[in-house]
Amino acid sequence: MKEFDYQWKYLPSRAVKYNEERIKEFLGLTKMSPSFFKGKLCLDAGCGNGRYTYAMQKLGAKVVSFDISEEAIKQCRKVNPEAYVFDLMQLKPNPIFDFVLCWGVLHHLLNPRAGFSKVASQVKPRGILHIMVYHEKTQKFYQHGRRIWRRLSLKEKLELCRSMVEKHGGDVHGWWDAFNPEYNWSFKPKEIKRWFREEGFSRITLTQKYNINMRGVKGVEDSRNWWSWIHR
Repeated sequence: MKEFDYQWKYLPSRAVKYNEERIKEFLGLTKMSPSFFKGKLCLDAGCGNGRYTYAMQKLGAKVVSFDISEEAIKQCRKVNPEAYVFDLMQLKPNPIFDFVLCWGVLHHLLNPRAGFSKVASQVKPRGILHIMVYHEKTQKFYQHGRRIWRRLSLKEKLELCRSMVEKHGGDVHGWWDAFNPEYNWSFKPKEIKRWFREEGFSRITLTQKYNINMRGVKGVEDSRNWWSWIHR
């Protein structure tokens, strides 16, 4: 998806810098205990520039990172030299990861449900999958920009993003990311919860509502201490 390359190469953003805020942000989104990640093997599927790869590393995890954007991976290699360019839809079942993150990726795929199956296949028994996808109730705000986007020149696209920054805040990188992808599906939380159940996850938790942040534990959990360990 070359449409993602431009924003990562030319549109810097404070929101994706590698710093303490990314760690706080990551823990806030996932509602996980920092202690969970120490010594864990994690996958950042669709890592972008690796801001959450960085967060997981700082929490003590070993992280495998990939993204379809070559420019994103060039940046991610600053924190994870082994990050690589890869299409999520080419994943083969490989249930070895303690924690799999797929944040802001599935809603940009032609078939999000199939993509969910791909990332779910990477989670080991009792491992955790956390995803973020757009909530259907939050996307009307972006519809006009997405409708006209393909007709605009590069200059006009940048002007539109800058005007949105002036009116609503954020930065050009973020608005570009909201308008530019070919697919921008949105969902209801109950629909995503059903996906988790269909793939054999339990302990399914909605951790954030504006965008749907949801996680689940792979398999039937039989340890009474597991849930308290995540939150301690």
